Amino acid sequence: MRFFRILFSLVLLALTACNTNNNEEQSLYIISTNDMHASIEAMPRLATLVKEYEALGEVVVVDSGDRVTGNAYVDDDHRPGVPMIELMNEIGYDVVTLGNHEFDKGRDVLNQMVEASDFRWVCANMCDKKGDSKIKPYTTLDVAGIRLGIVGVVDTDFGGRPMGGDSSYVDFSFKDDRTTAYEICREVAPNHDYTILLSHMGYEGDKRLAEMEPACNWIAGGHSHDVVGEDIGTVHLSQNRKDIRYATIAHLRAKGGEVLSVEFEQVELKDYEEDSGTRAIVDYIKSFDPTLNSVVTHANATANKDGIANFTVDALMAYPYADGFEPEIAIYHYGGVRLSEIAEGKVKRVDILNNDPFVSTIYIGEMTLAQIRQFILDKYNNGTAERPDKESHYAYFRANVPYEIVLGNEPEAAPDAVDIRFDIEERTYRVALCNYIAENYIDKELVANKLRPIATTVREAMLYLMESYGDKGFTPNNTVLQTEVKE
Repeated sequence: MRFFRILFSLVLLALTACNTNNNEEQSLYIISTNDMHASIEAMPRLATLVKEYEALGEVVVVDSGDRVTGNAYVDDDHRPGVPMIELMNEIGYDVVTLGNHEFDKGRDVLNQMVEASDFRWVCANMCDKKGDSKIKPYTTLDVAGIRLGIVGVVDTDFGGRPMGGDSSYVDFSFKDDRTTAYEICREVAPNHDYTILLSHMGYEGDKRLAEMEPACNWIAGGHSHDVVGEDIGTVHLSQNRKDIRYATIAHLRAKGGEVLSVEFEQVELKDYEEDSGTRAIVDYIKSFDPTLNSVVTHANATANKDGIANFTVDALMAYPYADGFEPEIAIYHYGGVRLSEIAEGKVKRVDILNNDPFVSTIYIGEMTLAQIRQFILDKYNNGTAERPDKESHYAYFRANVPYEIVLGNEPEAAPDAVDIRFDIEERTYRVALCNYIAENYIDKELVANKLRPIATTVREAMLYLMESYGDKGFTPNNTVLQTEVKE
């Protein structure tokens, strides 16, 4: 009998303790990032931010995609992407979704990153054709007495799949991003106290979803590199530009399993002190391949992004192609220019590689001026009000020859182009361009008959040109050669 009295007392004590904890107000801080693009230099400051909030209450750290592609220290590692994953493990990430750049190096590299993660991956609209993916549509976290439902979704605006080259997606299929997000959030929300959608659809896609009144409480977005913090109806939208310059923190107050209030704050990380342990990991990553730190030449002035675009085009023009091919026109896409600047002073090999983390190859051949004009015009006018193309309606294609984008009057807010005007004669030209343009924006029959891929990479061409400057150094041309004019 004494045994049962003791057992009863212990059970009662445990129940009382649980009840006491449930009735105490608790704080949960959810820290959101997006589009980190292997910005390892910012990770020690992010680590400090996370530790600051861990001192205040329970913390969950989430990310909305594009953790890789942007830094050769990470992307060119013998395990591509894994150094970034290891830093995220150190900081304590809990849940992430897929961005389009997670697919850049194919299925095996994606799986390698997933295997190296101490955190969960979610994406509701991606299907692995081989059927053994560990990425689930959503996950559940029980933290601070709150049952969190966290859903993931990646954009499908690029012909029913995320942006990128065709070869990146051969092992995957996709369901419509916004429709899937709406449906899965309605499924998840009833069984959770608070529902978060980690979205890599971009701001316009997130906004349209919020206007549909989805069941989620928070759309933590990415992809369009905006700074966002706003409420649309009952849904909060956030996004933190890129390269870990900002983070969004949601402070949830809870009691007895009920969320009492939610407050959002977006913080800038540039003034945070660096966490020493995370800095040591970053320094090790940067020292692993010493050739990346070798100096190629020096820059006589700072090149902005337009100057780097011009340099990349010049590299396609200057490279000594094996068969003696000499291009008359070279074209590169502005979205492929991944550096915001090359600062005055020493230029390292890693700087050049970081400008093209995709390891783009080159196509050479012949095109008429009319054919060149057409694909530039098509890209400029691409997208609709329902599905806007974030890389249209500006001078997306940069070339060594100037041209004017002649604008009409419609639509009123962002008029379409009606012509592309060159100040050169109408004839056939020898051209060089990167594989991304050839494979995604030019008529496939034209590519098959008039252009041919070569093994040379854009990186090789850039390194060749930069090394050729030698002691005289690199003097950038920051002039934009492609302009918009009204009809």
